[in-house]
Amino acid sequence: MATFYKGAGVGTHWHANDSRKTGFSARAPETTPTTETLIDHISKSTANSPYISLTRSYAVAWHYAVFSSKREPTTDIPAYIYEIEIDDSLPHGLNLFDPVKEVVHILPQPLKGIVDLEYMENLLNSQTPQPSNQESGLSSQVELQLIALTFAQRDAEMLVRGYIPPFCIKHRFEVEFSLLDLPQS
Repeated sequence: MATFYKGAGVGTHWHANDSRKTGFSARAPETTPTTETLIDHISKSTANSPYISLTRSYAVAWHYAVFSSKREPTTDIPAYIYEIEIDDSLPHGLNLFDPVKEVVHILPQPLKGIVDLEYMENLLNSQTPQPSNQESGLSSQVELQLIALTFAQRDAEMLVRGYIPPFCIKHRFEVEFSLLDLPQS
């Protein structure tokens, strides 16, 4: 049995729709689930995908609940953190994805220079032309892959494809936040 969390900010879909009654479903479940779609979901915060983002971290879910709110969560109108338990046998039609594993398997092999020090030295001593009109020197696809890896690790993120039934939602915590609670510098 694995425990996951999902933050729901005030004014967001999962704040207005109690998943303890409805379960969780993706916003665009009919979208073809590709690795590129997964990368866009994470790196661009694309909500229209076949995936549902969950985290293994209560703290990450708290951050999303508080800072994705359309207005400050209060005692009267709190943000929510859903606690979700998914059995190892997985409900029918439900698939869990570790986005890091999904992205890593499509990354290009390391450059020869990274493993061959003599080749790397020759490469660095030569006048190698650089791509024009690129500030970072990375292709946009590689950049998105790196962003997806970074965000997925930062957020202890897991992606779900399919429907998470209400019986998997074990608790809904209420959270509030005030900018006045922040330490003064």
